Amino acid sequence: MSCLGKKQFERVFSNCVGMMPKEYSRIVRFQKSLWLMQNGQDNTGIAYDTGYADQSHFIREFKMFTGCTPGRLRDECSPYSDLFTQPV
Repeated sequence: MSCLGKKQFERVFSNCVGMMPKEYSRIVRFQKSLWLMQNGQDNTGIAYDTGYADQSHFIREFKMFTGCTPGRLRDECSPYSDLFTQPV
């Protein structure tokens, strides 16, 4: 427990990290989806394992971050994320 209210926690988090907690969690979830793609998991499994509501939610978020769908990225290049293999 942080002993802070929600708004105060968001303010402190934003000042320390540079973004709101929700945006940070979206980025981490996206990084994990890249890692799962890199390890051969399919879109349905990725959506389930990373906490997206469904496969279409995963694809929409993925497209927002990359500008293309997961299938198109797999066709054009090998997805890569080192967040979970080389943490900062």
